Amino acid sequence: MAFDFCWKSLKLYLMCDRKSTWFHINPSLSFLKPYLIIQAVLGISMCCLSIDTSAVGIEIETPADYLISLVRHGDRSPRDLGGMAKYWPMGPGQLTSEGLEQEYLLGKTIRRRYFSETIPDFWSPKVSQHFAKGLDRTIQSASALLQGFYPEQSAETGLPGGIQVPPVYASPLALDDLFSAQRLCPGYLHRVQALEKSADWLRKKEQYRDQLAFWLELSENEGNGDLYSFIPLIDQIAIHRIHHLPMPRGISNQEAVELEELLNWVVSRIVANYEIAQLIGAPLAKAMIRDFKRVQQCLEEKGSCQSCQRWTLYSASDSNLLAIMTMLGAPSDKIVDYATHFGVQLNWNGGRPEVTLSLNHKPFAVPGCVGRCSLDQWLVLLEQSLPDDWDYLCARERGGIKFEPYIPKGSVASR
Repeated sequence: MAFDFCWKSLKLYLMCDRKSTWFHINPSLSFLKPYLIIQAVLGISMCCLSIDTSAVGIEIETPADYLISLVRHGDRSPRDLGGMAKYWPMGPGQLTSEGLEQEYLLGKTIRRRYFSETIPDFWSPKVSQHFAKGLDRTIQSASALLQGFYPEQSAETGLPGGIQVPPVYASPLALDDLFSAQRLCPGYLHRVQALEKSADWLRKKEQYRDQLAFWLELSENEGNGDLYSFIPLIDQIAIHRIHHLPMPRGISNQEAVELEELLNWVVSRIVANYEIAQLIGAPLAKAMIRDFKRVQQCLEEKGSCQSCQRWTLYSASDSNLLAIMTMLGAPSDKIVDYATHFGVQLNWNGGRPEVTLSLNHKPFAVPGCVGRCSLDQWLVLLEQSLPDDWDYLCARERGGIKFEPYIPKGSVASR
């Protein structure tokens, strides 16, 4: 990119102060040809001025003054191993070596694409904070990502090779009202059950009527054959196909592909339901609102991107990303991939803050914020997506039912 070329090759020294933007250029550059100097100044100026370069045909990535990263965990073993445990020594629902590598490389990518050299090489609480869903795979994903994001430490860490251990905050799922609030709410299960009875779900069950009894036997499930109850089995089959491992007995490769399509259909239909999406995503949306308002206040008071927090990481599951996308009016028709990155980038622009959305580092448009919008517009979009009555939505006391939250295998709450 032009920014990297100018910064690394021409040795420009950037001082980014939002109240009085200025540049110090090393005098040793005087021997360079004039057109190179012009390119360098143009590239570096993107940090503070956010110039639209489309008119001049130059693609320049503007370093973020602040970034929220909502990330899906990396590649994992099936949540339900069934008779396939020998292929998964790490246990159910755990990160694989591929998953750890995906997150590590994602950390390096986030640093390079959104911050370049404007952020320290080592962690401090003034720079970033990190939260994870209460699952082993999401906590480990955050830790691996941070190892990639922070390449070195400024002093001895007490660990071999100067390894850093930035803190990752997580709550047991039974108490997690940030990433797993729907698991604490009877209203979630009631709405999923209502979907099962809807016309399109009944048509989908009819489409697979001949296979349902066999799948129920394979899954050793005592349920009534609802499509939702087959998710663990289909999840196992999809992951075995990804890893080129044997299928459960009686499942052909073609059927495995069809089942993976069914998994995408079921999960996307669930999270495309707006009230279900709110149950999953509203607490996270509220946390984002608090994050941006806190950083906004800091930038208004101190005026410098270097004086305020730069990054917040949320390490989560596919359902969390899908829920936020639905709440913002851009639902997905399939499950997001492992290590998917949803980025919300803030640039202060001398007191005219602007937000840019991205999905896997490409522009992402939602109604009201097509690629980029003002910070005020972004906060309004988040606030409008929140439920008017959380107690009604959650239905914690509905019908006098004593509700026990679902705790999947591989979570910190299952021990």
